[in-house]
Amino acid sequence: MDYFILGIVFIVYFLMVGYVGYLAYKRTNSFEDFMVAGRQTHPYIMALSYGATFISTAAIVGFGGVAGKYGMGILWLAFLNILLGIFVAFVFFGKRTRRMGKNLNSLTFPEFLGRRFDSKFLQFFSGVLIFCSCLSMRR
Repeated sequence: MDYFILGIVFIVYFLMVGYVGYLAYKRTNSFEDFMVAGRQTHPYIMALSYGATFISTAAIVGFGGVAGKYGMGILWLAFLNILLGIFVAFVFFGKRTRRMGKNLNSLTFPEFLGRRFDSKFLQFFSGVLIFCSCLSMRR
């Protein structure tokens, strides 16, 4: 492999990423712009983002470890989880959850739960639960 060409590709890539970051920085005027892109992102883009995140974290990382422990035969669960999990989330919960989140003016899932059920405890508890889950995944 030619390192010169590889270096050029990396430089062009980082310049493109830097340019997109600069454009996003200039368009960000509020916390809502930063967290949910000012609620201007098309639902299909949000759906693809959710799907990519779900697949990479739950199915690939999580089920890869499970398959390593219990054998490759368990991977059918990963495919079923991807197909049914994403389908159910989009078709049955997606539109309604987005509408409710906008009406409640919530930017995060813990904030959504706290405002939906009018419970500061639920908001705090779900935030702590997510934080602790992220910490336990780093081990």
